[in-house]
Amino acid sequence: MDVVGVIRGQLFWLQPSRSVTFCGYFRVTKLLSAREEPVEPNRDRGVALILALLVLSFLGVLGGALLSTSTIDIWISDNYKSATQSLYLAEAGIERGREVLGGSASTPSELLAAAAGQDHLITTSTDLAMLLASDDQPLIPSQPLIDSSGRIAGYYSVWLRNDNVDGIGALTDSNEVLSFVSIAQVGSARKTIEATIEKGKFPDDPGDPRLKTINGLESLVAGITRNAADVYNPPPGARQTIGNHGDPISYKVTVVNGDVDLGPGTGYGILLACGDVNVTGAFAWNGLILVIGQGVMHWDSSVRGTINGGLFLARTRAPDGTLLGEPADAAFDITDPGQIRAANRLFPYNAIAIRER
Repeated sequence: MDVVGVIRGQLFWLQPSRSVTFCGYFRVTKLLSAREEPVEPNRDRGVALILALLVLSFLGVLGGALLSTSTIDIWISDNYKSATQSLYLAEAGIERGREVLGGSASTPSELLAAAAGQDHLITTSTDLAMLLASDDQPLIPSQPLIDSSGRIAGYYSVWLRNDNVDGIGALTDSNEVLSFVSIAQVGSARKTIEATIEKGKFPDDPGDPRLKTINGLESLVAGITRNAADVYNPPPGARQTIGNHGDPISYKVTVVNGDVDLGPGTGYGILLACGDVNVTGAFAWNGLILVIGQGVMHWDSSVRGTINGGLFLARTRAPDGTLLGEPADAAFDITDPGQIRAANRLFPYNAIAIRER
């Protein structure tokens, strides 16, 4: 706000004797308006600091959450790794148990009696603490798992049981079907696997349903071939000669995918021929002779021979190799069941059911 007015007065020079009278206008600008109208204090001071603290707090929480997430992911990864390793280790225990049974000279009943311990009772629990507290003897005592650095990463043990048909705790086996309890631990992860295993063998019962169908017989042929010590594939028109074969201590499984000349000699084990079998000399066979496929057996009455065990014949294929609808000319002559069992001992136990706990 400006004020305009008139002033009359005198101008004095430095010399006091001189003076001039003047008359003029003047303008006065209002300078004290701030005093008359006070300004409110600045309320925005410190806001930037508060915002900065909020941002820093948010970043801190976010960083902590990311760190926690990373830590949890590592824990989950480690737990998954340990659980997977314990599963594989328990499965390895089942495989190792099959090898032990396959290489044992004891019968299943003798093995069950040994597993029962001195109290002659088999514990049916699958809890490791209860098993260790019992008198049961493991088929495979605690075995370590060594990692690539040479350190012990875990342990596994295998316990033998009977099957459900005979009774889990029964000490007598009647069907060559047993059960395993394999327990493995890696770190804090523990895995228990129950497996039902059955002795692989050629049936010693003529009424076995596998001997009545093409699929059953083909499956038996495939199983015998997988476990054969010797497999011969003579070219068309040629014949494989089998004379002395195996010995009383070491029975053998032999497969000939073609025709066979049998004898003279002595054999032990299982002979599977998929073509014709001609008895050409005096022979004695202890175990099983199986002629399954396209051929038949030719045995002249003038040739002396003995089969101590069994002879099974069945045509499953036509001359061109195609499968028949059903077995033809099937016959099973059993002379010594003990020799059949001795020959079947060469086959491993196979898992027919597995359950994780």
